[in-house]
Amino acid sequence: MVKKPSLKFVVLTDTHIKANLEGTEAQNFDRALKDILATSPDCHGIMHVGDITDNGERAEFEIVEQIWKANMEGLPPIHFTYGNHDVRWKDLDRQMSLFKDHTGIHHAYYDLWLEGYHFIFLGTEIGLKDCAYLSETQLKWLDQKLSEHELAEKPAFIFVHEPLLNTVAGSQNEFGWNGIRQDAELKTILAKHPQSIVFTGHTHWELGAKETMYNKKYATLFNAASVAYLWTDDDVLKEGSQGFFVEVYEDRVIVKGRDFSSKSWVTDAEYTVQLPVTIPVVDLTVDPDCTLRNPAMNMNKSHFQPNEQIEVTYVGSLREDAFGIYRRGAKPSETEPISPMVHVQTKTFGQPDGKLIFSDLDLPVGSYDMIYLGETLNTELTRLPFDVVVEAK
Repeated sequence: MVKKPSLKFVVLTDTHIKANLEGTEAQNFDRALKDILATSPDCHGIMHVGDITDNGERAEFEIVEQIWKANMEGLPPIHFTYGNHDVRWKDLDRQMSLFKDHTGIHHAYYDLWLEGYHFIFLGTEIGLKDCAYLSETQLKWLDQKLSEHELAEKPAFIFVHEPLLNTVAGSQNEFGWNGIRQDAELKTILAKHPQSIVFTGHTHWELGAKETMYNKKYATLFNAASVAYLWTDDDVLKEGSQGFFVEVYEDRVIVKGRDFSSKSWVTDAEYTVQLPVTIPVVDLTVDPDCTLRNPAMNMNKSHFQPNEQIEVTYVGSLREDAFGIYRRGAKPSETEPISPMVHVQTKTFGQPDGKLIFSDLDLPVGSYDMIYLGETLNTELTRLPFDVVVEAK
């Protein structure tokens, strides 16, 4: 007699629904839900890993809800987290209100238990363009939650939209990675709880690509592709719609890739995670993939003369990021990143920590901000005030 799994669930991500019920994205979501009902009607839940909508607009959330209500009969509950497209450059309270109204989920991060297994959903707390920002409070909460009823042979399942740096497919710097700003902090927590199995989206990398599953360090991580459209290892856009079907047994977890367009299994995307999980232990203090951490800036002092050079040191910047001097209170944006009173320097080397020196300045007397421009509209946490003064002789 073949033993049945004690738990079954489906992982979807990146539906990117637009305000058009006839659009490709809406049709792909509808097709995926119908395929789940036909393929695994006895599953215990559907987990959506974010980028539910394309622009976070009310009309898009309404289409999501409409599609779900048209298909929900016979399906298990759907549990959402959200992605950067759902909140980017927007007031997070407003977006969370839309998220709650149309998904029934009231929190940026939350957990639940299904059939004795822990499911944990994380979410950004700032509406950044492409990245997630996890507060210290959320990270401490995650560590605490992973410790609840913790057993080495029983995995906890974590869902967060953006992947960790240099882990699953599409998260490598060479592809212009944008991920979780507290990358090192999250890796540190996962390394304490290696039985965790993490599902991420964001990259759209097709199932079966290199590093669809990653378990070299920290925990077991999966890239869940996309329901809307796909990306390849050659960094090329590809039509398609994919997700995961997961079966949990006492001694293993089987993760199977599904192609919703062809209603078929992705033959080179079936993975088995043996329980208890064995993950190599690494020294996180010297781990070359554990360099990006909670962003911060420091300046050498807070008062300068008009022609004096200014130094800024920083940790946690991304790739070739810019740092700028703006008049106090300025709010740069992606469309208008430079105002008349600004000096900008760009970090062009690879490591996320460093120092920049602004020289040959002739700033008028006044009040200024040093701003990290990596997230443009959301600079409150990476903005340092300083003054330019003329000292009395």
